[in-house]
Amino acid sequence: MFHFPPSKSIQKPSSIVPLLSWDFAHPLLKKQIEVGEDYKNISTLSERFQWDLELETKHLLRNNYILVITNLSQEIVWVSQKFESMTHYPKAEVIGRKPTFLQGEKTSTKSLRLIREKLSNLEQVDTKLVNYRKNGEAYWCQVTILPIQNKEGNLTHFMAIEKEVD
Repeated sequence: MFHFPPSKSIQKPSSIVPLLSWDFAHPLLKKQIEVGEDYKNISTLSERFQWDLELETKHLLRNNYILVITNLSQEIVWVSQKFESMTHYPKAEVIGRKPTFLQGEKTSTKSLRLIREKLSNLEQVDTKLVNYRKNGEAYWCQVTILPIQNKEGNLTHFMAIEKEVD
């Protein structure tokens, strides 16, 4: 129970009333719900495509990493909820687009070439590059891109693990 301080309209020195909002009681509840929903979505995709995924996705989500899943044509099929806070693009605007829409004038062509080369060889990519928010503001992003295979060893998707860095 939550104790409210005495007020003029209440005769008792203090009043005990039930707490009406868990958001107030636990400020991290929204984050926990987002992580749970994102983890459930990744698990559903993993089951659907029979991914052989040994990645601690829940740990990544809890630590504010952004996850982006693309198909083999590198079109976005899913993004974690924190994607919008980093890029300012709502999920509905990015599904079906290639992540290249986040790149611009200051994005390193060397990094882009490395990404293309590694992905074409089905290798993990680790790089840092400049991306752009919806309002045009540039930001540095540490990106790891993993090819995702199913249990039969066939490539089905790519997963980018991203975090804004200085």
